[in-house]
Amino acid sequence: MRTFLTAMFLLVAGMLTSVVCPAQTTYKFTYDASGNRLTRAVILLKSATIPVDTLQAKQVEKPLDDQIGLQKTRIYPNPTKGLLRIDLPALTEQEATISLHDTNGRLIIQQPAIELNNELNLTVYPSGVYIMIIQIGQNDRKEWKIIKQ
Repeated sequence: MRTFLTAMFLLVAGMLTSVVCPAQTTYKFTYDASGNRLTRAVILLKSATIPVDTLQAKQVEKPLDDQIGLQKTRIYPNPTKGLLRIDLPALTEQEATISLHDTNGRLIIQQPAIELNNELNLTVYPSGVYIMIIQIGQNDRKEWKIIKQ
């Protein structure tokens, strides 16, 4: 009788543990040819969460490198807290215009791109998503989504 009660207790305890702890951490190991462990990686399940501090630490401002026609363009930082830089290092003598629109299509800023390094000051505008259009000459035009924090 005592072994029956012990078995029942273990069965109930096992069921409660599976209800209380549904997510388990999974590890993946890599080994060299001699059998020595090289790395251990934690595999997060869908129900696992990553602390916000870890995500923010890994975010690095990376400039957006793109082209308008044959013109190289660099836009940074995106997302921005206010000052957006636009580099057009191969700007030729064609007329270039930078314009910024809100999500409703209203023109917010329009300025000529006469320098190789241009800036848009967004500090007075509310946080949100904006569309920036750079037009060089008559045929070369490109749009980017700009996020203001």
